Amino acid sequence: MKKLGLNFWAFIALSLFIFSCNPSDEMQPDLDGKPDSNDGKEPPNEEVKAVPLKELFKDYFPIGAAITPQHADPNTLHGKALLEHFSSVTAENVMKPDQLQRNKGEFTWNNADKIVQFAKEHNIKVRGHCLTWHSQTADWMFYDEDGELLPKEIALDQLEEHINTVVSRYKGDVYAWDVVNEALYDWDPDGLIFYREDSPWYQMIGESYIDSAFVYAHRADPDAKLFYNDYNSIFGWKRDKIFELVKRLKENDIPIDGIGMQGHWFVGTSEEDIRTTLDLYKQLGVEIQITELDVSVYLSGDETGSETYTEAFSIRQKQAYRMIFQVLLDYSDIISGVTFWGIGDDGTWLDKPGRKAFPFLLDENLQPKPVYFEVQDLVQNY
Repeated sequence: MKKLGLNFWAFIALSLFIFSCNPSDEMQPDLDGKPDSNDGKEPPNEEVKAVPLKELFKDYFPIGAAITPQHADPNTLHGKALLEHFSSVTAENVMKPDQLQRNKGEFTWNNADKIVQFAKEHNIKVRGHCLTWHSQTADWMFYDEDGELLPKEIALDQLEEHINTVVSRYKGDVYAWDVVNEALYDWDPDGLIFYREDSPWYQMIGESYIDSAFVYAHRADPDAKLFYNDYNSIFGWKRDKIFELVKRLKENDIPIDGIGMQGHWFVGTSEEDIRTTLDLYKQLGVEIQITELDVSVYLSGDETGSETYTEAFSIRQKQAYRMIFQVLLDYSDIISGVTFWGIGDDGTWLDKPGRKAFPFLLDENLQPKPVYFEVQDLVQNY
């Protein structure tokens, strides 16, 4: 009787176990062929904290932002965001030629000094932007009183004086300079025109003004890293010109340390274009920096604009930034810095009336956007 009783209760226990293991409707696997957005990932955690960008990327490269003198104040929201997230800064405008020397021989240092002093006090690296450019340069550097282009010798003397004065002032404080900015012809799919021939520098001096600028900068601060900086660098017609320019400079023993790829990209930017460019530049044996990164939420300049950061924009941007930083991490052996051309979505040169670009990882209140956490997830699991 005991044996029969035991068997009966064993049968009941086994039945209950089998029933409890049968999954309910809510637990049935998704069989419709559509991937779950969290496949292969931990479930979303509302308590995930944003890791400061400078900490997130500390093992790979410095993370910077282009700033104004008003941002260089730790008591402001922008200053606090800078201190939290960024290990490098670039003066967005106040180190350009016309800002430092609007009138010949009269240098205005206050704004640039404020940024440099802020960076020194908070152990932040400074990139100098820029020493030689056809734009945002005072007319007196190009033209005489009659409106005629200056003779080559005078133009070179003035260029040397400007570069020597600026670089010497910030020697030891500015670790890298964009020595020459945007000197190559653009929108030339056939590659027939190499230099930007409408540049007064080119018209006065010829291509050698580029060589001279690097020599002058190196003399003023032999320890500074010297970069050639340009936009559209991932497109074939510009990519190859930059390669050939830097190759020529190196072959002629001109002191150049790296290429600045500006990175004014959009959510449709091609991964292949970025990788092809980095593979090519790697052959030169120079450093690469992404110097002016912003990623507009639009697929093209013709797409209808919006002043609202929509879910569609967020999805696009998460995909784009994840791809971009995946590539940059893959090439971190040659990439020595990544700088955003701004701090947050509240201030960007890309905005137009009725059309906001929302190009950064921080929103208009300088808080992390969903794309921020997408990038954070990538880096933490890289």
